[in-house]
Amino acid sequence: MTGFTYRAVDFIRAYRQVHGLTLETDIKKKIWKTWLCLAFPVQHAAKDNIADIAGYKVKYCTRQSLLYLFRNIFINQEYLFASRRPNPFIVDCGSNIGMSVLYFKLVYPEASILAFEPDEEAFACLEANVSANNLGSVKINKKALSKNPGEVDFFYYPDNPGALSMSLSNQRAPGPSRKVVAVRLSDFLHREVDFLKMDIEGEETEVIEEIHSTGKLRFIEQMVIEYHHQIPGTVPELSIMLALLEDARFGYQIGSILERPFKTGLFQDIMIYAYRKGGIS
Repeated sequence: MTGFTYRAVDFIRAYRQVHGLTLETDIKKKIWKTWLCLAFPVQHAAKDNIADIAGYKVKYCTRQSLLYLFRNIFINQEYLFASRRPNPFIVDCGSNIGMSVLYFKLVYPEASILAFEPDEEAFACLEANVSANNLGSVKINKKALSKNPGEVDFFYYPDNPGALSMSLSNQRAPGPSRKVVAVRLSDFLHREVDFLKMDIEGEETEVIEEIHSTGKLRFIEQMVIEYHHQIPGTVPELSIMLALLEDARFGYQIGSILERPFKTGLFQDIMIYAYRKGGIS
């Protein structure tokens, strides 16, 4: 397949995908315009690392991660959920530069959002994006989430600021580390949570276990957890995660992409979409 043919196929696929989104027409137009600008850049503010994303001015760390986040969040809509009210309370665990925060505010402008991001460079972009776009009712925290609060090692990539696989686990991010502050998520959950999004690179089972043990899991109505399955050097805990959800009366659906032919022992990103049966208790 030639480069031109590939881009034509990608164009058609993206057009169908965007125009098939279950969003308001003006939002779909903003997303499509952004895709065109990113796919066929004529003028790009590389000097300041700022891009126009669906009507937002977005400061980013690297163009590669920006494109990845835009496609997965705005086009694939990994975090789209149906809210019972126009002003849902959303908890965003692992916000990176804030693309998920911007998406939530685009779909639900009246939403209140509590966001967590421990990385220094990514948080700087998150803070700038919340401020530059005048996002109200958004509280951001430069903190990691863990069952053990306090100062912890955070593994990152000096040559790839804001990398999406940074983690508290050196098996997930085998780079150098720096100290960050970790907190318990349960200490921040004092009201009903309409939607919880979690992408914390290997710490998800421990954090879900922590809010379950404190009884705070019952505050959550819906959530999406990016489960990192079979990180090299770790013991798979998917059964533990699902057992925690089942014990707390959550139903769930699971999505992933598998390589063909099937291979054993491969790392895999698994999306777990969970919902409380019968609503908030």
